[in-house]
Amino acid sequence: MSQLKLIVASIEGKFSSAVREIYKPIAEAGTAAIRQAGDDVKRDARASIASAGFGSKWQNALRVDVYPKRGSSARAAAHIYHKIPYAAVFERGATIHGKPMLWIPMSHTPKRANGARLTAAAYVRTIGPLVSFNRPGKPPMLAGQIKASAKGNVTPAKLRSGKKLAAKTLTNKKLAHKKGGAGVRLIPLYTGISTVTIRRRFGIYAAINRARANLASYYLANLKG
Repeated sequence: MSQLKLIVASIEGKFSSAVREIYKPIAEAGTAAIRQAGDDVKRDARASIASAGFGSKWQNALRVDVYPKRGSSARAAAHIYHKIPYAAVFERGATIHGKPMLWIPMSHTPKRANGARLTAAAYVRTIGPLVSFNRPGKPPMLAGQIKASAKGNVTPAKLRSGKKLAAKTLTNKKLAHKKGGAGVRLIPLYTGISTVTIRRRFGIYAAINRARANLASYYLANLKG
């Protein structure tokens, strides 16, 4: 049986030059399309985060990095991510279980101390022990100690002063029984619950899907020649 042989030859340098000429507009159009889609995601996702009631810190933590950072490539890509590790909880929703309790800060509980969020564990670590008490038929609570004479907002400094005064009172019987002496009162700071369900709040994936659906039209609009 006869065989057919096909031999393709090219003048040296001409073929690679032709490929480069074809590659350049493809790479430029592809990179421009990715950048345009990335801008769409950043705008729409941040708007979604804002509409859910989250502030500028949460909005600006949504990042879109396009590669290559300079020039163009037919393999251009966008890396979309949120810098706050637990942000996905608000994108998907979730049910979180306590071990055995989740301690939820009350509205007057200080938000931060020493630059970190003042969770119940952080309170014990940075300020001192919390006093637990149960209420029949109601969720348990954790309380801090504060001077009875303290006025205004509850602050970490006031809570530290209350803890020091409470410790001093326990070791000083005269102070403990002194009539009219500076007293300490308990102030509830955390409510205990066994589980909490967080509903879906963001639409980041929806913004990504819309941008992805527009990629082809963006590519064609940026393709030259």
